[in-house]
Amino acid sequence: MGLEIQPMNLGEGEADTSFMVWSMTPGEKRWIPCSTYLILGGETPILVDAGFRDADELQASSGFPFRQSAEQTLEANLRKHGLEAGDIGILLFTHLHLDHTGVVDKLPNAKLVMQRTELGYAAAPHFPDLFYDRVDIGKIVDPLWKQVELIDGDTEIAPGVRTVVSGGHSPGHQMVYVDVDSGQAIIVGDVAYVIDPGLTQEIPPGYSVNTRDTVEALRKANREGDYLLPMHDHAVYDLYPDGIR
Repeated sequence: MGLEIQPMNLGEGEADTSFMVWSMTPGEKRWIPCSTYLILGGETPILVDAGFRDADELQASSGFPFRQSAEQTLEANLRKHGLEAGDIGILLFTHLHLDHTGVVDKLPNAKLVMQRTELGYAAAPHFPDLFYDRVDIGKIVDPLWKQVELIDGDTEIAPGVRTVVSGGHSPGHQMVYVDVDSGQAIIVGDVAYVIDPGLTQEIPPGYSVNTRDTVEALRKANREGDYLLPMHDHAVYDLYPDGIR
């Protein structure tokens, strides 16, 4: 197949460890990456999730601290792989929380692929509604609507790339399965924030709309994946400095 996955850090947010992993050391704060995964080797480059928009604006609107260095911008990350924003053909969302939608309007040639259930919930969420950034969701609904491709359930996105709906963390949350030559990689989204103990011990994050679905997704990922890739763990960059092939 020849696909490869490159993790890219689009900035960091500060979170309580009890939010990252259920009831782990409440009161302890950590800076965690807001990752995207670049899938190369197919017909078009694919991004999975989109980080956050302006750190200061988002902190003011959400109350969550964010930061981003010059090296963590989308443009700087793509340059490392010889790409520009216009080269991305698909932006695939695990879900639409505020730290996953920030560069939605920076990819002029990309299809924006998401679960219909997730977009419906993002437009009219229950508690807490601040998890969905109104500016980003507004861009998806209009003016970017012509780029949007809504999917319903598990879907093949491209040869070797498919989505598997998990629910749990959000109503339309999905994991992304990527067939690499060395095995099955699963981009788990926010089913777990960190590899250990979240994935290794199958402990959900501190927030889910359905904890049972989250736990079932953790078990499924561990059964089926050779590489498990969460969005918020610095360990990913240490484990796979050259990506996954």
